[in-house]
Amino acid sequence: MQTFQHPVEKTTVTEGWQPNIDLLKRTLVSQGVTLYPDSEERLAQVPDEHFDIVTNSHGGLPIRDIARVLRPHGLFISQQVGATNNYSLSRFLNANYVPAFPDNNLPQVMTELQEAGFEILKSDEAFVKMNFTDVGAIVYYATVIPWEFPDFDVKKVMPQLHQLQKIIDSQGSVTTFEDRFIVLAKKN
Repeated sequence: MQTFQHPVEKTTVTEGWQPNIDLLKRTLVSQGVTLYPDSEERLAQVPDEHFDIVTNSHGGLPIRDIARVLRPHGLFISQQVGATNNYSLSRFLNANYVPAFPDNNLPQVMTELQEAGFEILKSDEAFVKMNFTDVGAIVYYATVIPWEFPDFDVKKVMPQLHQLQKIIDSQGSVTTFEDRFIVLAKKN
C-alpha cells in the first residue's frame, strides 16, 4: 500500500483464485489489509455501499454487485482482457475453441455499466501485437492460460505446432493479438 500511500486499514482486496488468496493472506493481510475471498466473483461478503473506489484488473465483472458495493458517486476503474484475446492462435490450435468470456468486450461492459446507473468517464481499447519467435514459448503460454487454450495437449496439437514452426522459420515469428480495454465509470 506504500505505492498508493493509502492507509492499509482502509484498503480491501477481493480475490477469487485460491493461490492468490493464499499469497494475499501471507503478504497484505499480515499488514492490516482486509481480504474478502470471493471464489464466485460476486462480492457477496462485501457490505452494501462500502467503497468509494473499486478497481478491477482482469477479474470477473459482476457489474450489479459492483454498483451495490460502491457508495453514491463512487468510481469504478477496470482494465480487462477482451473476449478476442489471442483468438486466432487459440482457434488455430483448437478448431472448436470458443472464448471463455465472449461478452467481455468494451461495448458490452459499457452498456451494462450504464444500465446499472454508471456514467462512463473514460473508455479505450487496444489490440496489441504479440510475436512468438519460438514454438516452445507458445507451448508454455498455452499451458499457463487454460481459459484461452482449454485442454491443451502438446501431443494432440503437434501437427499445428510443426506448422507454426514453419511460419517462424520463414517469417521470423508468429503473431497473435492481445485484446485489452479500460473503463472508468462513476456511480450516479
